Amino acid sequence: MSDQTQAKRSLRAADGQERRPKRSKEDGGKTRTETDLEMLVFGADEDESGGVFTKIGQEQRAGRSADEPVPVSDEGSSDEGSTSEGGGAEGGAPLFFVDTERDAPDWASSSEDEGEEDEAGGDADKAPSAAWEDDDTQNATVALTAQARTRKLRVAEDEDEVGGDVYEQRLRRQFEQINPAPAWAGGSAAADASLLQTSASLVARKRAQLAPGVLDIARVRNGNQAGESQSAVLSAEFHPTASVLLTAGMDKTLRLFEVDGKQNQKIQSLHLRDLPITAAQFVRGGQEIVACGRRSWYYAVDVEHASVMRLSSIPGVPKLKSLEHMRASANGDRLAFMGNSGQIHVVAARTKQFVATLPMNGAVSDAAFTADGNGLWSIGADNEVYQWDLRMNRCISRWHDASPFRPTCLDIIRDASYYASGDHAGVVNIYDTRAVRADHEDRAFFGVKPLKCIDNLTTAVHGVRFNHSAELLAVYSRRKPGQLRLVHLPTASVFTNWPASVSNLGHVQCV
Repeated sequence: MSDQTQAKRSLRAADGQERRPKRSKEDGGKTRTETDLEMLVFGADEDESGGVFTKIGQEQRAGRSADEPVPVSDEGSSDEGSTSEGGGAEGGAPLFFVDTERDAPDWASSSEDEGEEDEAGGDADKAPSAAWEDDDTQNATVALTAQARTRKLRVAEDEDEVGGDVYEQRLRRQFEQINPAPAWAGGSAAADASLLQTSASLVARKRAQLAPGVLDIARVRNGNQAGESQSAVLSAEFHPTASVLLTAGMDKTLRLFEVDGKQNQKIQSLHLRDLPITAAQFVRGGQEIVACGRRSWYYAVDVEHASVMRLSSIPGVPKLKSLEHMRASANGDRLAFMGNSGQIHVVAARTKQFVATLPMNGAVSDAAFTADGNGLWSIGADNEVYQWDLRMNRCISRWHDASPFRPTCLDIIRDASYYASGDHAGVVNIYDTRAVRADHEDRAFFGVKPLKCIDNLTTAVHGVRFNHSAELLAVYSRRKPGQLRLVHLPTASVFTNWPASVSNLGHVQCV
């Protein structure tokens, strides 16, 4: 090998050793750049890391940006100054750059300010744009004269075709004319706050009146399925304010059920060992139950305090053999016991004290209170109807019932505009009280004519009952099974579809 070749190799080896980074023995042979990177990533002492962050960003402070290349001299410099300034190997570009808040470029702050201005005011003035637009709609053509329902969208009489976008706008305008925006949509904040103060329905729904002819009815589970009676149920009544059903009968037991149409759980039962019950009703707003039967005593059961009081008789009245016929007023303030010899004994429901005796000419068949509890209507075996004012305890009107047979029952509507009576022949007479009063003013005592006669029952009528809305009248007889009919008011027509032969009602004892 020649001397010239050996000299070139020596120069190359020397040049490589000069350009190779210096490694420190104290750091395990690591270069200074590697040591600084470790302190920055993994942490270091406070005095050591301060030096690292001092070196970062020296290019900006020196007047150069991070994107400008670091000038490299032709002659390779291996001193510490060139290595620390470049942040990397000698003569190379910086290995990394940390962008801090103080070193943020001017364009970043200006763009953020502009974005805040747009959010504050610019977007508020602009209408929201459509999320999607169909090109086919704009290119479509609609013939307005092709159908009758599109002719109303024409602006001029000779207008025939419009574009799809115009057709859409006119449809929207037509919809807004037919269905204008409700008043509450443009209400103030105070009006909205008033709506949130109540849990009542925001939409007033008008109850549809019951239609005559066919009754839409569905049978649910028996109300007393959780505790059936051991005898016929002679009295059944709902609580005036709660979904509670009261049943009673000859098995001497009062039963209360929570009616939900599914489970109908039994709440409580009370056995009265010396009283077969024929009548039981809620009084005093549902706080108390009065039960009576074919005995000279009756019971008052306090539902809230679970106490039972036995009353031997009516104070101030000669002892009666039977108190089985009893009626309670709708407001629960008065009780009426129908005795013998045409006498009706009125008792205060709260104190159980005797109030007055209302005399009739014949035996009492039935009686019914008015809605306010201040009036009482009664009918006797002599076909005479009495109207009593309980504030004065006197009869204010009396007339003869048109039934040719002996009456058995009576009921009046809540506003006393209609009343109905049944007789032993199975005929139910419905009367319009306004016509009755007009005839009575003309002194037509025997000329009162019924509005309608219902003769769908074939045995004696044992009860007539109006519903709370005065749209239904139920008439029934205990003599034969299935003897129940529902009458529509004010048409006085019988529903033809119910009860059907498959209804399986049995002998109806009460309604």
